[in-house]
Amino acid sequence: MTVLSDYIPNILLAVYLLLHFLLLIGLLINTRKVKRSAYEPAVSVVICAKDEEASIESCIISLLELNYPKEKLEVILVNDRSADRTKEIMLKYVNANKCLKYLEITSQLGEMKGKTNALAQALKHATGEVIFTTDADIEVNKNWISRMLDYYDAKTGVAAGYSVIVPEGFFYNLQSADWLYLLSVASGGDGIGIPISCVGNNMSYRKSAYDETGGYEKIKFSITEDFMLLQKIHKDSSFKKTAFPVDDETKNITLPCLNLTQLFRQKKRWALGGMGEFNMGIVVGILSWLTGAVILSGWAFMSFQSYLFFFIVKMIFDSVFLFPAVKEFKMYKVYLFMPLFEIYFAVYVLITSVLLALDRKVIWKDQKI
Repeated sequence: MTVLSDYIPNILLAVYLLLHFLLLIGLLINTRKVKRSAYEPAVSVVICAKDEEASIESCIISLLELNYPKEKLEVILVNDRSADRTKEIMLKYVNANKCLKYLEITSQLGEMKGKTNALAQALKHATGEVIFTTDADIEVNKNWISRMLDYYDAKTGVAAGYSVIVPEGFFYNLQSADWLYLLSVASGGDGIGIPISCVGNNMSYRKSAYDETGGYEKIKFSITEDFMLLQKIHKDSSFKKTAFPVDDETKNITLPCLNLTQLFRQKKRWALGGMGEFNMGIVVGILSWLTGAVILSGWAFMSFQSYLFFFIVKMIFDSVFLFPAVKEFKMYKVYLFMPLFEIYFAVYVLITSVLLALDRKVIWKDQKI
């Protein structure tokens, strides 16, 4: 019995390592920097905000500092029925800067809900050749647009980048390692030609590719609209090439979840959205669930040596897998938290699966969807 209980987890570990080795190859491919290009189209940046008075001003200031010609830059600030000072703050900057535009959401477009509804309406007003999206809790890199455009060629439909959490404090460090891991999985998949996912707070796409798919009105509704749009453009548009560079100049800074309630709402939302269409991300998720189960319970049925081997080997390989991103973004501090991260990741993956089994509704900005 002991031999069997040790043998099965080791097979699982081998499959996990093999898949992540392939993703590591893709990640290393995406660390290769492209040369500067002369591509400098008109761009539209869309930020949808609902009750974001605490962070929207910092986001707007960072957008005004973008290293991109203002005459080719359009920033659409979308107020999605905020009940706080979000509108007031937006209008203060809109009135003083020609590149900023204000849009207020007052209705629902078709069957769309939440952020997808706001985005779909904003994109009807966007005039840029390339659309960039970010969130109100983001501070963008001043070279974000100019550098991301370097990764476009005639076949590129979507280009996405990393959003990272500054590792300060115990809870934030764990989230920082988590974001690095999840986005490295996404970049690794992209590097081997299998787009997995991206985050809407650091995403760009050709407006013509978006229009070619029919826009959000024609895409199956998902609480993770960025994931579904990536998949739709890659599969159904004539711009099938994607890019997900590991490049410090395309990296944005995002705020962490402040408490466990925010964290599990976020994880539940991402997990439910990620199940909207089968891809390699689901395979990674299943393996993460199974390896997490071993980490949390393997001590009860495995020999001590086998359990220790499983934990240490997984932790070492996860650390190696993260290295391209850690090195590029100089975030070596996350390595101090890797043993705890392994447990943290296992716990939230298992709890999230239980929450989804009990209730498939998610909450976004106090809206049940």
